Amino acid sequence: MVKLSEIIRKSSGLKYEEKPRLISEAFEIRKNKESLSEIKKTYEEMVLHLMLIMDEIKEGKSVAGGKVGSLAEIITDLLRADSNMLLSLVHIFSYLGKQEDFLYAHSVNASIIATNLGLAHEYGRTELINLCMAALVHDIGYLNVPKDIINKPAKLTREEFDLVKQHTIYGVKLLSKIEGMPESASEVVHEHHEKVDGSGYPNGKRRDEISDFAKIVAIAEVYEAITHPRPYRKEKIIPYQAVKTIVQKEKNSFEPEMIKIFLNSISPYPPGSFVLLNNGVIGRIFSVNKTLPLRPVVEIFFDSDGRPPEKPTRIDLAKSTVVNIDKALDENDL
Repeated sequence: MVKLSEIIRKSSGLKYEEKPRLISEAFEIRKNKESLSEIKKTYEEMVLHLMLIMDEIKEGKSVAGGKVGSLAEIITDLLRADSNMLLSLVHIFSYLGKQEDFLYAHSVNASIIATNLGLAHEYGRTELINLCMAALVHDIGYLNVPKDIINKPAKLTREEFDLVKQHTIYGVKLLSKIEGMPESASEVVHEHHEKVDGSGYPNGKRRDEISDFAKIVAIAEVYEAITHPRPYRKEKIIPYQAVKTIVQKEKNSFEPEMIKIFLNSISPYPPGSFVLLNNGVIGRIFSVNKTLPLRPVVEIFFDSDGRPPEKPTRIDLAKSTVVNIDKALDENDL
């Protein structure tokens, strides 16, 4: 397997348009049959690589846009080859290393989700890479927000929240430290907290005033934040409940068409999550049927007697007339 660090080193001085086949050849999942452990290593390197980029920016250094572009290429081509495995890691990892470093994993996770939404939107490869690049840096402005506020284990005061909201302004300025970023990145950094009903910030923009990429990143980063722990909320909410929250409580924040695309690309039962079947079996979602997202392929985790199976067994609920999902489960309750 080609190491992420080698690809980044070779490509950091190039524009991503100059090497469209490099990443896809190195990470063709279906042909090379990458294992989950290998993809996990790649995922971890993605987060660590983004952390290094952010550290350079914090130190006031300029960063070659190829570093972000190469990372976006990897994510884009992995998703185009097989989205299930990479999306499963999004639901497994909330951060690497210290808990206060959640920003880096959040940004990688949000970029994976946003790019997957872009796939459902039928964007071409170049558009997907641009979207992914923008999503990777959407919260770059947090580098200028005091850490004691970001990591506060309690609800923020109004004054503290007003300071946090400035990260969209700080982000646009910090973005100038990265050379060769697409114009859409600035729009995403500035607008990803705007809401179609006008209740967002920093400018209270509505509907068509908000760029399409910003709308995509907005719903992606909200879903990521709900499903992962934060300093002020140690527990994470299972994907099924997160999808319900977005559809029911946040529906005025996003356009109906965007919510429809979200539901078609992010299943309430994503890969890696757990479910209880109506036959008493506890299973882990192995993959999602795109045409029937509520009837995924389930790998048996515990049988109806509470015992792990002797050998891996999967049930394709799309092909079963009698077995279905009874409810989603939190892995902490297993």
